[in-house]
Formats: sequence, structure tokens, C-alpha cells
Amino acid sequence: MSEIRVDNFKSEDGIGSPSFPNGIQIAGITTATGRIGVGTVTTSERDALASKKKGQIIFNESKSRLEYYDGNQWILVDVPPVISGSDVTEVDSNAGGNQTFVITGSNFTTGGTIAFVGTDNSEFNASSTTFNNSGQVTAVAPRASFLNSKESYKVKFTASSGLFGISSPLISVDTSPTWSTASGNIASVVEGASVNVTPTATDADGDTITYSETTSNLSAAGFSLNGTTGQITGTAAAVSGDTTTSFTLRATANSKTADRGFNIITENKDGSTAAKALQYGSEVITAQGGSFSAGLYYLTGKTSMGQTAQQVYVDSDGWMLVYRHAGTGGGYNSTYEIRGDTLGEAAIGTLNSPTQGLTDAGSSTSAYSRGMARLSSTFCDALGGQSSTNNVIRMTCGSYTTFFTDCKIWWTDASGDGYGRTTVSAGTSYAGRRCGTNLTVDSGRPINIYPNGYGNCIAYYQGNGYSGGYNGTEGWHVATTIWIRQY
Repeated sequence: MSEIRVDNFKSEDGIGSPSFPNGIQIAGITTATGRIGVGTVTTSERDALASKKKGQIIFNESKSRLEYYDGNQWILVDVPPVISGSDVTEVDSNAGGNQTFVITGSNFTTGGTIAFVGTDNSEFNASSTTFNNSGQVTAVAPRASFLNSKESYKVKFTASSGLFGISSPLISVDTSPTWSTASGNIASVVEGASVNVTPTATDADGDTITYSETTSNLSAAGFSLNGTTGQITGTAAAVSGDTTTSFTLRATANSKTADRGFNIITENKDGSTAAKALQYGSEVITAQGGSFSAGLYYLTGKTSMGQTAQQVYVDSDGWMLVYRHAGTGGGYNSTYEIRGDTLGEAAIGTLNSPTQGLTDAGSSTSAYSRGMARLSSTFCDALGGQSSTNNVIRMTCGSYTTFFTDCKIWWTDASGDGYGRTTVSAGTSYAGRRCGTNLTVDSGRPINIYPNGYGNCIAYYQGNGYSGGYNGTEGWHVATTIWIRQY
């Protein structure tokens, strides 16, 4: 007998399993289409079955899976999923946002969930899992959930039935480098000064970091970037005003990159601070342009002389104030007596203004120089460009003014220090400064034109008994102011 229709047999009571004649064994059940079939029920229908036998098999339509009864509970008969690959095998956890993965394998089913399993067996679920077909699902997960310390990650697919499959390690974590240096200004440097600053980045993976500029602004400002260390060095280019050079640096580690914007401010040398000191008053006027006003500015004089920057009063024509004594009104005053030979060539007091008074701030309070303020002869030399022929000295004693050239300022007659009395050229105007040349002036005195005319001015007396400068008309004890500039 090749086929028996089961519906020809009935149980004795019409309920339960049918009875078959002796000698007949059921090897299987074949449907009308030639396939073996089992009863199809929903989960609720299954649970309502009144008589269950150990080994009984059904197809649970609610789960779309076969189940068998083990005598106590219904057990799924299922094939676990298999994960074989992912289109994304490296995640940058610092990049922000979400990462989309296309997971390939077999036995995927609808309603399943993708999870990622770290080396410590901790896991997190994808934000979403989309069933494409039995061989492919798409998962989306936050990049920040992937940690360097837990790479490489396995991929896990869990079916709605509870069956799951786990891949071998598939996904590594390679973060982009992270900038340690805050964006924005990293240095301020005066034009002509050197810069040395190193913005840095780190890499959590320990990969070697290299640096590059994505803009092309550093070189024009006088700077260069070391691609290995990130160090920026160079000499700040000249600027006409404070200038901000903005640029973007890129840190690269194992092909991962991070960009950050920085800037370096190049400050214009305008004499406003010691760091911005210029050589001469004329340079201050040029640097400040229309914003210049007469006053104190930081100067060094000729750079090669190596003088420390100090404040010097500069007028609107670039003249630099080097000496001031207000005099005692034409009459001797012992309180303000000047004994020039005792003072040498050094600076005295602090020179602040061409109208500085005897008791004003900065004026000397020491005996025999009281009321005086002057710069050292060496600094005067630097302000004059260290050249006797290329500087002009303007000395006003009382109401007379004499212009000197072809000489340097000397404060005492002694020449052992290099600033003693010398011959001069002189006149009563800037243009006429060489009306008289190779003139021999009175010995023993500081800078003077006596007795050659041109006002016969003397800065101050070298001995005792005098309290101011001299001119041939008003005599002694008059106010004296001395300036210097180049031409």
C-alpha cells in the first residue's frame, strides 16, 4: 500500500488521534503538493490545545517557526543566524553622529536586532535594525558608542525567536586625533621678532601624528610649520598696523584627520611699549601715521649699539629730547646748582617733557644736579645714529637756539670715555647748521658753541656757582633744552 488517506480513519470517540488497522505504520504525512505538513496554529491556538503529546510538532504561525513539545513546554525548532561580514570595518568614535552598517550573512529574519559586542563581552544594541533579506540587514549605531578600549567589536544578530549568532571580530575603532591646543590666538609677536609656538594634538590609538596647513597664510607672515612636531617658527614680517594671520592646521593620524583654526597676531612696532621699541623718533611718526602725537615713546637708538629700550620724548618733527634743566630765571640759586664735571656722561633723573620743571617728577633731587634730567651720552649717540656727520643737535638756552652737527653730544670735556669735547659745525637754523664748520669751542665745558657766536650757548657750567645754561645775551641760569635727530 503506497498511500492511505488519513481522513478515512477516525478515532473511536471522534476525538483525538485516529486508530489504524493492525499492521499499518505511518511513515510520514504528505500534503496534496507532495510536501510533508504539520498542523498550523497560532500561539494562542497552540496554548489552547487540550491534549498535547511529548514529541508533538506544530508550525507556529505567530512566530513563523516550527515548535515541538518536550512534555513540559513548546520549544522552537530553528536555525541560528550567521554573520559573515560588514561593509564598515572601522569606526571613528570622535567623528560624531551615527554610523550605518550593512551586515551580511544568512538566516536573518524580520524583527531581529543587531548588537555590537566588545572584547569585554559588553554589548550595545544598534539604534535601528532594518531587515533587507535573509542574507542582509542594515544597522545604525552612534559612533561614540564604540570605544578604543573595547575594540575589535563582534556583530551579533538576535532573531525575534531568541536565537542569535555572533561573528568573529569585525569592527575596529580608529579615532581621529584630538587637538590639545585651544583654537584661536596662540601667539602675539612684534614685527621683526622671532616666534616659536607649538600647537599639539593627541591620538587615542597611539598613531603617529603629522601636521599640515590647509590654508596658505603662514609663509606670507614670515612663519613656517614643522610637519613632524607642529612647531611654528620664523621671524614676523613687517606690518603697517597690528595684523592677525589666521590659518587652519590639520592633524593626521593613520589617515584620520582633525582640523583646527588658529591665529598669530603680528604687532606693529610703534614705540608704544618696550617690546615695540623703534630706533628713532622719525620711525615712530612713520609707524603711527596720522595717529601720532608728541610724547614719550620707547626707543633704542641704533640697533647695533645694543641699548635697552627706554622712553624718549618725541616731537612732531621727530626730534628726540635728551636734556632739560628749567634754570633759575636768570639768577643763581644754590639749591639747583649744577657742577658739570662731577656728573660724568651718565644719565641723570628721568626725562619726561621739554617743559619739565625743577621739581617735576623725573627731575634729579641730588645735590649739584638737582632739577636736571638727561640721557647718557652713549644713548644720545645711539639716537643720533652713532654718526657725528649724520645727526643734528638742537640746543635752546633761554631765547637762543643753536643747531650743531659734525659732532656728538658730550656732557664733560674729558675724552677718555669717547665723548669729550670736539670741533663742531653750527648755525642758527636746521638748514644753516653748517654756516660755521670745524669750530673750536670753549674748553672745559659740556656741549657748547661759545665763543663762536650763533647765540654762544652753553648747556651748563662745569664748576660751581651756576644754576642753569647760558647764552650771550641773557647770561647764566637760564632754561636749557637739547634735542637730537638724524638727517
